[in-house]
This record gives sequence, C-alpha cells and structure tokens, in this order.
Amino acid sequence: MKAILIARVSTEEQKEAGNSLPAQVARVERYCRNKCFDIIKMYSFDESAYKDQRDEFDGIIEFVVAQKDRVAICCDKVDRLSRNIFDKRVSILYEMALKDQVELHFVSDGQVVNSQISAIEKFQFSISLGLAKYYSDAISDNVKRGLEQKLRRGEWPAKAPRGYKNILNPEGKKEIVVDEYQSRIIRKAFELYATGAYSMKLLLKKLKEEYGTVWSKGYLDLVLKNPFYYGEMVGVVELIPIVTNE
Repeated sequence: MKAILIARVSTEEQKEAGNSLPAQVARVERYCRNKCFDIIKMYSFDESAYKDQRDEFDGIIEFVVAQKDRVAICCDKVDRLSRNIFDKRVSILYEMALKDQVELHFVSDGQVVNSQISAIEKFQFSISLGLAKYYSDAISDNVKRGLEQKLRRGEWPAKAPRGYKNILNPEGKKEIVVDEYQSRIIRKAFELYATGAYSMKLLLKKLKEEYGTVWSKGYLDLVLKNPFYYGEMVGVVELIPIVTNE
C-alpha cells in the first residue's frame, strides 16, 4: 500500500528531542518499512494543531483527496494530526477511513483506523483526540493563571504599549519604562485629539508630518482608547489573547 508520512511539531515542541521532527520521521519510516508501505509523500512541518487556520494540513487533505488508490496516512500519534476535537479536517479523514478510502495509522499509539475497527477502537480514537485537546486547554489555563498573577503584582505581562519599552532591571526582572521618543508621539496624539479640532484623518496627517508615523485609523483608535495611558491595567483575559502553540 502507498503511504503518506506526516510529522508535525509546534514551536514549543521543537525543544523536545523525543518529539522532534527527525524523531517522528524515523519512527514512522521504520513502521512503513515493517509494513512494506511505499512512502509517496512526506510532510514534515511546524504548525499548531489547535488553531482553525492550518495551511499545511489543508494541503495534505487536498493531496489525499486527489489520490485514486487507497493510501495509508501514517503519523506518530493522534495528536500529530490535531489537538482540536472539532477540527473538520480530522472528521474528513476519519470518514474516509471508515469508507476504506484511506487508512489512518498512529505508530506510537498502536492504532489503525479503517472500516474494520470495532466500537471500542472508535471510542479509543475519540478519547485520544479528547486527551490531545485537554493537554492544550490545560496549557492555556496555566498561561492565563501566570499572567493574572503578574497583573496582581502590578507587573505588565506582555509587550509594552507604544510609548514604553520592555527592559530587564538589575535584579533580572522584566519591567517597562518610558520610551522618550515614542512617548512624545503618544502625548502629542492625545493633546491634539483633546482639542476637538482634529478628526482622525487630520490627526494621522499631523503625526506623519511631525514624526513620520504611518498609522492606520484603526491603530490610532486603539491608542486613544488604551486605558494603560491613564494608568489603568485592564484584566488579562480582556487585553491579552491566549493562544497555545500546540
């Protein structure tokens, strides 16, 4: 049978030697040799399996659908395909496997999905997907808790807004301090807008003439509405989107 090899890591997983792309490829290649599979395509890439936009995976689906013969899609584990149980791409491959259009092989999980799998095997596959999603959700929760704790201590946990800059103090802790040049631009924007004599368009033009800034109306609107500039730090969930790299 012809086979398609898939190896995937997220940015954070690159640090784990046992889960690296070369390690995954070696395991799956050995599996294919033992099964006498002919590898016709290999995908090895860095992409989050948690987000909705997955360009690499979309390319895999297109290639699979275009095959005339049944192929084996081989991954190291189920979570190499997805960490999102609602990912429609996994549903597409799963339905194709149940119709014997493809086979899904998960080497380290010891699982094969095809039209012959039993009810318990289907359940095991769904559990594997659920655990993969739980892993990413747990990481997201931990990140949120860490950021919230920093805010409680009065620390800014993200990239400093324009007009400030991130630094490390002598104790090695992260702080933000005023950026002398950028802060003048921010101060000028508020002063001019407060006069009521400037529309957003005129204000953008004025700032470009004086400082060479090239801002959009949307960006200027975000600056003028940012409560940080009058000394208020809003909740971490409101201000900082939490996105995992799994």
